[in-house]
Amino acid sequence: MIILKPFTKTDAQIIIDWNFTEEELLQFGGTAFTYPLTEDQVEQFLKVENSLFFKAIDSDNETTIGVGEIILMEDNATKLARIVVGDRNNRGKGYGQKMMQAFVDYCLNDIQSDSVILNVFDWNIGAIKCYEKIGFTFADVPMRSFDLPNGEQWFSKQMDYTKK
Repeated sequence: MIILKPFTKTDAQIIIDWNFTEEELLQFGGTAFTYPLTEDQVEQFLKVENSLFFKAIDSDNETTIGVGEIILMEDNATKLARIVVGDRNNRGKGYGQKMMQAFVDYCLNDIQSDSVILNVFDWNIGAIKCYEKIGFTFADVPMRSFDLPNGEQWFSKQMDYTKK
């Protein structure tokens, strides 16, 4: 079972130790972080208003599996962002789906949000399948493009989850 606990500045070393590559950090953090990730960047990020940042803990062994952000939006909606299974050794084991379900449940039950949205890069097929299994569907909104420092361009799509 995955339990969400508030991420604090004393937890910063956890995500630094995951040693993200520059591309992974961009995929996970967007423009919120720059490579290499530092404790100061994490501490500054934790000060963002209308944002709740959590660590996702496997209750069987008390290991922090990943992290994620819930952004409080208008119209009683929430947005999930910066969600990642941090340790590469824990990827592909079903933790992503369990984490996503925990975040959606928190949004719907604890925050009592009516809807949950997220953005996903169009090439991230594994994440898209994970989100669809939980009940997310693609929104009828245009894709957003991101120009990377290396000249590459990534596109993200919005997905929505509406309370049933």
